Amino acid sequence: MNKIPLIIKNLITLNFTCKVFCVFSLLLSINNPLNSRPFQQETDEEIYNRKVQNAKGVALDDFTLNIAKSFLNRPYKAHTLEGNQNEKLVTNLREFDCSTFVESCIAMGLTYRKDDISFDKFKKYLQRLRYYKNGKIKGYESRINYFSDWLYTHEEDGLLQDVTASMGGVEWKKDINFMSTHWNKYPFPKDNELLEKIKKIEEKVNGQSFTYIPKANIKSIENQFLNGDIIGITTNVDGLDIAHEGFAIRLQDKRVYLLHASSDFKRVMVSDKPLSDYIAKNKNQTGIMVARLK
Repeated sequence: MNKIPLIIKNLITLNFTCKVFCVFSLLLSINNPLNSRPFQQETDEEIYNRKVQNAKGVALDDFTLNIAKSFLNRPYKAHTLEGNQNEKLVTNLREFDCSTFVESCIAMGLTYRKDDISFDKFKKYLQRLRYYKNGKIKGYESRINYFSDWLYTHEEDGLLQDVTASMGGVEWKKDINFMSTHWNKYPFPKDNELLEKIKKIEEKVNGQSFTYIPKANIKSIENQFLNGDIIGITTNVDGLDIAHEGFAIRLQDKRVYLLHASSDFKRVMVSDKPLSDYIAKNKNQTGIMVARLK
C-alpha cells in the first residue's frame, strides 16, 4: 500500500486454502476479457477507456465495484508512487498496491458519476483523492499518507461518507506517528525539514476524532454493508492507523468479503474467507473503518 511502506507487509498474513474463490475470481475476470494486446503493454489510457466502456451499474458504488472486479488477478506491486525526486501524479493501471487499487477504481467511478468519461478527468480525480487541498501537489508532504486522514479529508470535501459510527462503530483514540518514528524507511530520510512537516500533519490527524468497528462485532453488522463500501483495516501496530484496505463485496452466500490488492498473493483478489473471519485470524488487525461513496 502506498499510504504506509511495506515494512508492515508481514503483519498481514493469510491462510489461502479455498479453491472455490480462485474459481470465482477467474470467472469474474473472464467476464471482462482483455483485448489481443498483452495487458502490460497497454497504456494507462487504453486500459481506462476499455474498463469504463465495459463496466456496468446504475449507481456510483455499483459501477466502481464492477471496475474493481475487472482488475481481478492483476499484479500487485509495492512502492508504485515512489522513485521520483519531485512529487508528481503517478498513474498505473497495470499493477497496484492496496491503496492505489482503491484510489484508481474510485477515480474511474467518479468520471462515470459526473458523466465525463475521459482519461484526463480520471487523472484529475485521482490527484484530488491522493493529495490535500483538492489535489494540489506541493511536495511529498502534500500527499495524504494516512487512511484515517484520507477519509476525514474526503468526507470534508464531499467525495466520501464515513459510515463507521452509523454502523455501530465506537470511539477510537490512538497516537498516529508511524511515519515520523520510522522516517528512515521513507524516501527522504535525511530531509529534516520535511520530517517536521510530516510531524505537523500527524499532530493534525491526532486532533481529529474517529470511530472503528472492533473485529468481534463485524459479523453482527454484516447486513449493513453495501457492495463497494471502502474498508480500512485498523491495526494495533504502534503509531499506525490501518494496515490494509479494499472494497466490500457480497457473494452468493450473502456474506461480505474483501476485494483487494494482496501483498501476500501478489495480485488483486477476493479474500478466501468472509471479512469478519479474514480479520479475526490476524492478531495485528483490530477492526475496520468504513467509507461510502457519495
